[in-house]
Amino acid sequence: MPLDRGRASRACASCRKQKTRCYEPGVPGKACLRCERLHQRCSLVQVDDDEEEPAPPASGTGARLERLEKTVATLLDRLGETPNNADHVSSRPASALTTPDPGDQTLQDTESSAAPIMVIRDLATDSGVKSSPDTKSLETVLDDLIAPDLALTLVAIFIEYYGRWISFDPESDPVVLLPRVRRSPLLFCACCLIAVRHTSEGLAASLAPKLYECAKSLASSTLLTAPQYIEFFQATLILCMWSTTVGQVPLSIDSWLLSGFALQHCQSSPLFTAISSQSQQPVLMDERTLDRCCLWNHLCLAHLHYCVGTSRRSMLQAWQIERCRVIIGSDHAINFEVRMVAEIYLYWTVYENLIEESVDLLRSVAALQAWRRRWEFVLEQPRSQFLMMGFHFSNLLLYEHALKSRAAQARESLVSEMIRHSTTIVHVAMDTVDERTRHLSDHIYHMITFAAIIICRLLNSYEEQLSTTFNIEELDALIQDLVQWLHSIGLPCHAAHTLGNIIAKVHQKLRPRVEKTPLPAFVEDLPEESFTNYYFPEFLGLGTSADGNWDLLSDLSFFPQSPTNS
Repeated sequence: MPLDRGRASRACASCRKQKTRCYEPGVPGKACLRCERLHQRCSLVQVDDDEEEPAPPASGTGARLERLEKTVATLLDRLGETPNNADHVSSRPASALTTPDPGDQTLQDTESSAAPIMVIRDLATDSGVKSSPDTKSLETVLDDLIAPDLALTLVAIFIEYYGRWISFDPESDPVVLLPRVRRSPLLFCACCLIAVRHTSEGLAASLAPKLYECAKSLASSTLLTAPQYIEFFQATLILCMWSTTVGQVPLSIDSWLLSGFALQHCQSSPLFTAISSQSQQPVLMDERTLDRCCLWNHLCLAHLHYCVGTSRRSMLQAWQIERCRVIIGSDHAINFEVRMVAEIYLYWTVYENLIEESVDLLRSVAALQAWRRRWEFVLEQPRSQFLMMGFHFSNLLLYEHALKSRAAQARESLVSEMIRHSTTIVHVAMDTVDERTRHLSDHIYHMITFAAIIICRLLNSYEEQLSTTFNIEELDALIQDLVQWLHSIGLPCHAAHTLGNIIAKVHQKLRPRVEKTPLPAFVEDLPEESFTNYYFPEFLGLGTSADGNWDLLSDLSFFPQSPTNS
């Protein structure tokens, strides 16, 4: 509204500048109504000499943000709140969008903006509705749980045995790296969870459950923020790769879901722009880009592990799998990183075949053989035994899928092939033990466990047919040897112990006539109903029939249509 010339002398400076009517309050020394509502300084109010003069209004984006902040402040005022101006300063996303390198600056806490949902959440909290744990309170819990000396020890263990998975140099100085890890409570918690199982049984038993609860709470709250820092992706990968270890029970952390969330966050993060886009432009593979390529590849691998392991649909597309090959063209790529790419293609191959409504066994097995020829150069390199285990595991999944759809006569050949692939996995595992065996990813132990369960089930259902080709006593003895081997790996909190208990219980139930070696008291005393809760059929591809017996599932019904048709 144009300024009333008759009252111009009584208008405040702000209203004169904006050429709008000034609604003076009628009380000397009090701000006019307009300035009061906009929470801005009014020239009608006397200002002390030592009070800081207001900064001139910003131009462009800054001015628009300032106007937005004032509007939000007015809205909150109408909701019945009268916070200070400082409470409504928007935390601009510029710093998050640029996502500084971890070595450049520390993580900063973002203040709550006046977003509508957040306003409702805060009002609900004031009304007594229980909210999720505050991140800062969880940071305090971590500080209380882990003393500085213990923190250094745990981070040193993690760096040495697991650092390369998240692009930490195994030769890094833990004293230097610890502050970087600690500034992300989720990453610090995840690192400690994996490392604590290599300390002592008492410490692991007391500390791991508390760290696990902290990790779940931190992960659930962190997922709501985007874009994310690099530490989020590193921590997510750790929790996905060792989900059985950190939770002590298979699938206590849904690694398929968590890795899928992380991959979605990659799409909104500038950290992975060079890798996660469909651009065909060559990627400049400097050291930083190489590290992020590795992290992206490992997230894809963890996701595919659980796609085939839990019979769920992949959140990845074929072009994203192709992007995983970018790292092979780098002069800095080492054997470990190339093996991961080969493994990604292995599980993508079996996934594409399992997702079909009707699996063509001959075509599927031929696809796996084609993968083997394509990656033969990697299979000839050191530590390729895990790739070979994955190859046999993939074949086993395909044969298991086809078993129930075949006539009785055709099943005999399938069963023999399944025994062959299963025993190969178990023998490769026990024959290639070295100093790194305790530090393998949980997926390796999942494959071993699945192979052992398949042997138990086939011996129970097809003993007579198998006796013409295999030595049944040797197969039973192999399962018992495997259980003892798994129980010899690390502390009782290690995933090998958890999965060894599962194998022992299944073998005990399905092969009751076989003379058993002494089992741990925990396995012997485990109530049947507790075992039902402890054992996850969907994890091992097994189900329970009406008579309480375990039965192989041939219908992976969670899979929708093929990705090639979508």
